[in-house]
Amino acid sequence: MESDYAECRICKYQFHKPDVDDTGIRIKCPSCGGLARNYYVSLSGTVYAVGSVEATLTVASEPNPEIEAVFKLDDKFAGKSIIEYSNIVDEKLIDYFSAHPQELKTMNRRGFEDLVAELFHGFGYDVELTKQTRDGGRDIIVVRNSEVKVKYLIECKRPDPGKKVGVQPVRELFGVKNDELATKAILATTAYFSRDAKLFYEKHEWELELRDYNDLIEWIRIYLNMKGRG
Repeated sequence: MESDYAECRICKYQFHKPDVDDTGIRIKCPSCGGLARNYYVSLSGTVYAVGSVEATLTVASEPNPEIEAVFKLDDKFAGKSIIEYSNIVDEKLIDYFSAHPQELKTMNRRGFEDLVAELFHGFGYDVELTKQTRDGGRDIIVVRNSEVKVKYLIECKRPDPGKKVGVQPVRELFGVKNDELATKAILATTAYFSRDAKLFYEKHEWELELRDYNDLIEWIRIYLNMKGRG
């Protein structure tokens, strides 16, 4: 089975998505907080350790604690660029959470935004993942220009396990939707919504959508079916 991933040298946590933030800075391991990594890419069922830019691919019989990866976007590895490999990793991220749905509730918050963006890309939308801000609003903009033009604003919430999403962020997102004249606003969460949030949604169901943990699992199922892997 193919496996493309970065591995924390300290606790062996595996990143099934590029382990850097929007600025290219390596993120801390969500398990132990470490920054040291080993990188592995599989080609035709064989796992290779990827070294520095000057290095070639070599078979790794065991993890090498000295390996670090620094990639140039136009570098080619067995005919594929890092960008092409990142698309494979995105799909494998969905596979992983399909097999381990409970981990949605504790995943990296920015990673959750990436996951939802990949789902909508798989659904056939043009997707823009916005910059991280502290003032809320929307994390993802998705557009489709087919039978009719639609523009959705998506806010992603990954609260601490056991907590619900209240009415306030729902109201705020609805206000942003009206300000930007979008077709609909969608608030997606790894948790569930409070009663007040649901009541607010019921008043605006044609302009607002609330999607909870169970809906995310359904989105993943639909995505995999569309990819022929359901």
